[in-house]
Amino acid sequence: MRIWFNRGFSLAPIAKAMMAADPTLEVVISVGENMPVYAGAQETWAEPTLDDDAYVAWVRKQIAQNEIDLFIPTRRRKLLASVELPCAVHFPADIDTLELLEDKFAFANAIAGEDFHLKTVNIGSAADLEATLPLFATLLDDASPCVKPRNGVNGHGFWRLTNKSPLSHVINPDSRAMHQDLFLTALRAEEAVRPLAPFVLMEYLPGPEVSFDVLCDHGTILKYVARTKEAAYQRLQTYHPLEAQARNLVARFGLHGVINVQFRKAKDGSWKALEINARPAGGSVYGEEFGTGLLADWGGLLSGRLAPDKISRPDLDFKIKTTSSITKMSETPTP
Repeated sequence: MRIWFNRGFSLAPIAKAMMAADPTLEVVISVGENMPVYAGAQETWAEPTLDDDAYVAWVRKQIAQNEIDLFIPTRRRKLLASVELPCAVHFPADIDTLELLEDKFAFANAIAGEDFHLKTVNIGSAADLEATLPLFATLLDDASPCVKPRNGVNGHGFWRLTNKSPLSHVINPDSRAMHQDLFLTALRAEEAVRPLAPFVLMEYLPGPEVSFDVLCDHGTILKYVARTKEAAYQRLQTYHPLEAQARNLVARFGLHGVINVQFRKAKDGSWKALEINARPAGGSVYGEEFGTGLLADWGGLLSGRLAPDKISRPDLDFKIKTTSSITKMSETPTP
């Protein structure tokens, strides 16, 4: 069976893990033009930059010429769901749900009333933020506010707003902390030249963060790996105290396949749902060699080798750390 993932993050090790578990699978991935290509997939294609009609034509051609059996879009999903394609197509939810999950304000509103709901305010202008910050501060007690783009991924655009040193974001940019007056000035400067993309304002959560990599079947969790992120390591658990909350969210949105649910601890000790990424996270591979089998079983479900009621759930609890290495690629002889 040949599976194609289009243009996503960290797909090469995910493809490798799926094929290692099932030799009958061939997993192809595609990446953007001029993006790095990593080993792991059966093949890696560079996606051309095309308008909608041309992109659909290219996708159809790739499917036909490369005998793809199953296509799993991780980008341009709304477009690809609206057209006929010459193979089976896998989506983790309907398009309306996927768009809601990618909108942090809409997601927060959808889970209002839950204990794990994080109060979130839409910010459409510098004036909105300036008016809201004092009101928000009265709700936060001594906690800090933070902002992030209403639609965004991988933490891009996240800033914790403070009343401390105006140089904090320059001296220590990795802390992602900026004086709120400077952030307001930046928003006003942006508004002077173009419409401002909306932000959301919420309480900054000190953590730790728990990331649930979940294998689910039409709203039912089959198995998961909860990764608690600490400074020097990650703890991986297949049973976790936040399981009921994760099951609530997966059922509420009817999720399917491998997805990621993120929780983070607030200053008062409560846990809040940050977001749901309706695609496999890069860290979903971390437990595979230690027996979690999340991606291996997903491949089995996709190929028909496994049925949902045959998915086993191991009882594992261990810590890992990631390391980097340096490899010499070539050597030039001395003249």
